[in-house]
Amino acid sequence: MDKLQSRLQWLDGQLANKQYLMGDTFTVADGYLFTVTNWATRVGPDLSGYTNLLTYRARVGQRPAVVTAMRAEGLIK
Repeated sequence: MDKLQSRLQWLDGQLANKQYLMGDTFTVADGYLFTVTNWATRVGPDLSGYTNLLTYRARVGQRPAVVTAMRAEGLIK
């Protein structure tokens, strides 16, 4: 868990002042990161201390294709 927290802290820093992982363009890496960090709601870790990551997750989660996919999977109503 310590190693994971260290990685999340690094990731949070990388997302500072960026819309997406690679800058202003959404890439497949963003879709994957959103999916993996979504697992945290079920299995941990607590992401509440990672402001940039949470802002990023909210941004990605509002994308129309993400909303459509999550609805299709029954993850949101």
